[in-house]
Order: sequence, then C-alpha cells, then structure tokens
Amino acid sequence: MSEAPTTPVRSGFSGLPRWLRISLIAAATAVVVLILAVLVRVALQTPVIPFIVTPVDKLIAGSCLTEPGDAEKYTVVPCSTPHQQQMIAKVDLDFPGVDYTADSALAEYAQQACDRLLEYRLYLIPGLEKSDYAMAALGAPTLDEYDAGHTTTMCAVLDNPDTPDKGGTSEDLTTDLYRPIPQ
Repeated sequence: MSEAPTTPVRSGFSGLPRWLRISLIAAATAVVVLILAVLVRVALQTPVIPFIVTPVDKLIAGSCLTEPGDAEKYTVVPCSTPHQQQMIAKVDLDFPGVDYTADSALAEYAQQACDRLLEYRLYLIPGLEKSDYAMAALGAPTLDEYDAGHTTTMCAVLDNPDTPDKGGTSEDLTTDLYRPIPQ
C-alpha cells in the first residue's frame, strides 16, 4: 500500500498567510515612498548656486564668496575652493515699533542679528566650534534704503581672526559651513 502524498510545509515568507504577505508588501512600499518623498523635498530645498559675480542683494544662502568684507558684488565659487566667507542667511531687520535714527544704529542691529545666528548655530553645520568663526552683516541698508522698503541684510560666516592660534589673521575657508533649515 502506498501512503498518501503529503504536502510540504511552507516556511519563510511564502508560509505566511496571504493577507499578511500583502500587508508586509504594502508597508514596505509605504516606507520606500516616504523615504523618496523626503529625499525629493531635500533636493528641492537645496539651492542651485550659480558660480558667477553676483550683486550682494542677489546672493543665495550657501554661496561661498572669494572677496572679504562688505562689497557691492562678490565672486561666488564652489565651497571646496578657498574662499573668504560664506553667505548663510538673509535677515529681515524690520522690527515693529523700532525707529532707527542713524545708519550706524541700523548697521549695529544688522551685525547683532547675524551674530545671533552664530551664537545659536542656526544655518550652520552641527559640531561647529563657534569661537573659530565670526559673522559679518553684508549689504546692510542705510536709513534711506530702509525707509524705501529695503529691510534685509545678508549674514556671512568667516574665519575668526581673533582666535589665538591664528595670530590675528584670517585664513581662507575650504569647507561648506551652511546647513539649510527645513521650511
């Protein structure tokens, strides 16, 4: 007498009930779609920075600049090449109820606003030793420009020449210090 054939016991993924296999595939698909959505959003938020001579009011956050100090125009270069400073944010100086009375007061407020970005490490890569860097307000408006509606200044991070190991001189930066904050 022959024995009745036995069906092999299914194991692994194929051994799971059909409803559970479909649920696992749907969950894995949802995770992949979510990861892709996050990557696309990050890619869309990363600015495309043109490497050309650019007026100060047209600079984009993340631009690495070869010229030191406050100028009318800057040469924008890749951050891997030596540069003097990097533009990290545009700050609106319009503060309700505050009437600026002098260009110097407006410039001082612009500098203090930029200094807070370094103090709180906003727009800067994590782990940055803030004492090694300084901030500069670029393109701060004059009182006339402010009254005409131009209320923004650009904030740039640069090597701090006051750091003791630098002997009072600023060195060129060769890295990207900018980190976009998600919107």
